[in-house]
Amino acid sequence: MKRYILSIMAMMTIALNASAMSFSQAQREALFLTDKMAYELNLTDEQYDACYEINLDYLMEVASVDDLYGAYWTRRNLDMSYILLDWQLQAFRAATYFYRPLYWDAGCWHFGIYARYPRRTFFYFSRPTVYVSYRGGHSWRMNGGRSYYHGHSDHFRRPADSHFGMRDRFNNRNDRINHRNNRDFRNNRDIQNIRDFRNDRVNRQSPRLDRGSSTRVTVNRGSSAPSRSSSIGNGCQRNGGSRNGGSSRSGNISHGGSRRM
Repeated sequence: MKRYILSIMAMMTIALNASAMSFSQAQREALFLTDKMAYELNLTDEQYDACYEINLDYLMEVASVDDLYGAYWTRRNLDMSYILLDWQLQAFRAATYFYRPLYWDAGCWHFGIYARYPRRTFFYFSRPTVYVSYRGGHSWRMNGGRSYYHGHSDHFRRPADSHFGMRDRFNNRNDRINHRNNRDFRNNRDIQNIRDFRNDRVNRQSPRLDRGSSTRVTVNRGSSAPSRSSSIGNGCQRNGGSRNGGSSRSGNISHGGSRRM
C-alpha cells in the first residue's frame, strides 16, 4: 500500500512539473531549432516558415511526458514529410536532435539541439516571416484534425535539380566576404611588393659616399664649380644630404622610399 501511494505521489509530481511551456518559451525554442534545421537541411524560405510553424505547434501541444512521442509527435513528423524533399527528410530522421527534439529527464524538459549547438545566442538566419504573426492557425487542431501541409506540399517541395536553399545563400555570402578579404590582402601585398621594389631600386642606384670613393667632389680654390662632374649633383652637402635643388636621383632618395600608397 505504501509503495502504491508513493507511486501516485511521484506521478502527481511529474504531472505538475511537466506542464506545457509558455508561448514565449515555445517561440524561442522553435526558432533556435528551426534555424539549425534551415542550415543543415538547406531549407528554402517557404520551408523555413513552415518548419517553424510545425515545431511551434508541437511544442505548444506537449504538456506531459506521454505527449513527447505520442500523437503530437506523429503529426509533427507527418507535416515534415509533406514539406521536405526526400533527402531532407532522411537527414531529418537521421539527426536525433531534429527527429526527437524534446526529452524529459531529472524532472524537467531538455532540448537535444543544445548538445550539438551549445551557443544559444548564435543564429544563422533572421527570424521567419511568420515569427510574430503565427498563432497556430495551421495546426491539426485548427484544421479539424487534418494536416494543413498535406494539400500544399507542391508549394514547399521544389524539384531537386532546381533547389536553392538558405545554406547556399549563407555560404555564397561568406564566400563573397572571404573573396573580398583575400582581394584586399592581395592588394595590400602587391602594394608592399611595389614599395620594396622601389626602395631596392633606389638603394641600388644611390651612390655610396665611402672614404676614398672616386665620386668624391673636389673643389679648386678660386673656382665656383667643382673640378669634375659629380654623379651626386651640385646639391651635395658635407653630410651627404641633399637640398631641394638636387638632381633627380637625390629626389628619389628623399621621396620614393617613404611615399604612402
